[in-house]
Amino acid sequence: MPSLDFKRSDRIADLIRSEVAKIFTQEINDPRLVGLTIIRAEVSPDLKKAFIYFSDSNSFNDLDPKEIMNGLLKAKGFIRSSLSKKLNMRRIPEIIFEEDKQIFE
Repeated sequence: MPSLDFKRSDRIADLIRSEVAKIFTQEINDPRLVGLTIIRAEVSPDLKKAFIYFSDSNSFNDLDPKEIMNGLLKAKGFIRSSLSKKLNMRRIPEIIFEEDKQIFE
């Protein structure tokens, strides 16, 4: 019986967040992405889009945010294919990266 507290999209978002964090720490070797922290993930109700929020505030590199975004866009396909191997889902959502600005407010 499904939990009454959480929607399916919330559970999938949490699973995607943890898997993407593992991928960043263990599989990605791009120096532009070293030290990024995955803060949270949100999945659209139809499970077609996954918004992944990151922070580079504790990163040890002093890269321009545009360089970090370019690295994320380049790694997006690899991350999605890694998720498809790890998650038992029929369709992996499209990944959209956004910088989390809430932690600074």
